[in-house]
Amino acid sequence: MPSDKINIGVALITKDAGQSIENAIKSVLPVVRQIVVVDTGSKDRTPSIGTRLGAEVYFRKWDDNFSNARNYALGFMRTDWILSLDSDETLDLDSYKKNKILLNNDKCGGLQVRILNFLKPGDNSYQTEHTYTRIFRNNPNIRFEGSIHEQINNAVINAGFEIIESDIIINHFGYINTSTEKISRNQSLLEQELRNKPDDEWYKFHLAETEFAAGNVAKAKELFESIVFSETLTIDQKEKSCIRLSQIALKNDLLTDVQKWLGFRSSNIHTEGFRKFILAASYMMEQRFDDASILLESVDVKNSSLVDRVSLNQAFEVINAVRKIR
Repeated sequence: MPSDKINIGVALITKDAGQSIENAIKSVLPVVRQIVVVDTGSKDRTPSIGTRLGAEVYFRKWDDNFSNARNYALGFMRTDWILSLDSDETLDLDSYKKNKILLNNDKCGGLQVRILNFLKPGDNSYQTEHTYTRIFRNNPNIRFEGSIHEQINNAVINAGFEIIESDIIINHFGYINTSTEKISRNQSLLEQELRNKPDDEWYKFHLAETEFAAGNVAKAKELFESIVFSETLTIDQKEKSCIRLSQIALKNDLLTDVQKWLGFRSSNIHTEGFRKFILAASYMMEQRFDDASILLESVDVKNSSLVDRVSLNQAFEVINAVRKIR
């Protein structure tokens, strides 16, 4: 039992996570007072690993609905606060300890945390980041909504509480090896949500991302174009839509379209660096090597966690080779 005064527990849903669940649970052991694991059909040692590490392990048949599984887990929680975690994630303890004081605010019903998505095995510098409400009060009125990319923000607010931003970090490793099975499952669930809510731009964005990951660029392009000027999506989501459309255009040698979609500046250094990197690629295809070099040498590109270092070095090698010829 940790000595931490904040009475917080972890609710985790999982399936066949024998390679990662131990790291997830060990990352929270120093600060949580209860760990609930809901297994949705593992065929490996996931349940026994959870039990060995002190978790309460329960079982629920998978019904193609993440909210149902998460809400089932919430029903077993006895702590004042709940951290929702996945088996391919770990909690950054230092950031939690520095920010846990926010939970003493009586108006606070949930904390937004920073989720760092690592994209390459063995290379933590290549990542994306987004925020999500992952810590919230244990309240029967606070439950997840949506079959996929489930949300709890509305429930927190409707229960009369506020959502507060924090600098708590959760490390997510699930994008390093994304299986075709997982992509196919996500496609199916997102398409079902859109059949029920055909105008929901939030689900359109996530389906567009899924189609892009699956290599279905024509479908992804259609979806991204339908939401790129959305008034309901966040700035980050709209900028990412422009980035994706520019990547699709670059793949099809539509250089004018690349530059059209990249006609913005981002306040996010990682997005801005990636924007300049793609724009530089289009300049190189036009043999505008000096213009490309200026972009690639910018601080934004050098500091962006989205820019692949190998590809960046290769671009400089091409530019240097051209300069020698000249």
